[in-house]
Amino acid sequence: MNSDNHFTKFHKKNKSQKKKKENELKSKNQQKSIKPVKYQKKLLKIPSRLERLIEKYIETKTGKSLDNPATLERIRQSILAQKAGYWDKNPHAKYGRGYDVFAYLAYQAPGYIIQFHYIIHRLDKSGLLPVHLKVLDLGTGPGVVPLALTWFMKERKKGTLTVDAIEQSEEFIEAFKYLVPEFASDSPIKMELVDHADIRTWNSQRPEKYTMITCQNVLAELPGQSSSEKAELLLKYCSALSDDGFLILVEPAELRHSTELRILQKNLEKSGLFLYGPCRYLHPGSCEPETCWSFAELSELKPPNLMKMLSEGQDGYRFLNTDIKFSFSILTKKPLAPALPESVLKGSIPLGELEDYLGETVTITGAKMSMDIGNREFAIFLICDGSGGPKVYLIIPRSLKRDEIKPAKTAEYGEILKISEVRVRWNPKKGSYNLVAGSRTQVSAMHK
Repeated sequence: MNSDNHFTKFHKKNKSQKKKKENELKSKNQQKSIKPVKYQKKLLKIPSRLERLIEKYIETKTGKSLDNPATLERIRQSILAQKAGYWDKNPHAKYGRGYDVFAYLAYQAPGYIIQFHYIIHRLDKSGLLPVHLKVLDLGTGPGVVPLALTWFMKERKKGTLTVDAIEQSEEFIEAFKYLVPEFASDSPIKMELVDHADIRTWNSQRPEKYTMITCQNVLAELPGQSSSEKAELLLKYCSALSDDGFLILVEPAELRHSTELRILQKNLEKSGLFLYGPCRYLHPGSCEPETCWSFAELSELKPPNLMKMLSEGQDGYRFLNTDIKFSFSILTKKPLAPALPESVLKGSIPLGELEDYLGETVTITGAKMSMDIGNREFAIFLICDGSGGPKVYLIIPRSLKRDEIKPAKTAEYGEILKISEVRVRWNPKKGSYNLVAGSRTQVSAMHK
């Protein structure tokens, strides 16, 4: 999601103003005063008990202490191999050896656990999540989703969790059986089935109905399957989804995987499922998933002890994975997304019609589809209402500190914003619309 210069065509300065600003920027104190604000300052971390369990598993499996230089070096090499496979033209990953799993647990799993914990926590806030959960996790790996769910249930302090999981890697299954039951040992959580199978060929004989079916960071690694084929596969699993259940898909934030998820999301909608979030269709129009690059971004991960150990020495940065960015989609078998009050949409211009309002001030309603992707001078947020057309960005000068615009900055990814008194500009360089905030702009948020 390239945020460079979405506003430059429309921020008017004369030469003297520009020179004055450049001189001001030479002052260290003033440079600090206009740095982008981070709204989530607290570093995120996985539970300490889970961190220790991962370390203990590696020590038990290798028969060596965690700080053994040879062990750490082999984990580093496996991390590099996995990263190379991820960035390949045809993404692939192999988890056939113990060190492949150690690398995944050290580098990928902490962020993946936190991001799913965030998603399920957000869903619980909506009031739609059942008290008792029965979950089918497709491609569970070492149990990332079950671990996140267990963490959530411990915090929730009510209800029960039953998990069935499918995984084709025997090494991952071994890690799952070590980590998940032990982490859940002091909770009303039951792991019924860990099936050694490929999700593309698995055929359950169990007449179960699940309240949730999950698939995190799996679909991008299915070689040779088109979006329609992936949709067909997921729909087969959805026959076991309860009428009020949720299908949760999570993929990396990287451009190709993120847009492929939106295309898959559209195919699933065409096949009869309903979109719950994070996207919302607030006005009629034609959504274009091929160009929809949108992802959630959380605070940085506090590196677990193992990750810090791996990052010591030359090129240590290659083994730090602290950014938590991901694309997700939540779908249902019947409409569950909350309806917007008529007052929220009243007077709002569909974003697909902004061409008719160039240079004018308007009121719009849309979902906040990015965190702040701006620079030192401007906060920038991607806004979408599902009506199609070029991308639309809300541009807020950082010098504008009115309370009336704070909801744009504090609202969470996917929440609905009503924005009034913003001026419509066209950015020919980016082929996008800018909604430029001013002294009369007001923003209100509808929280799910």
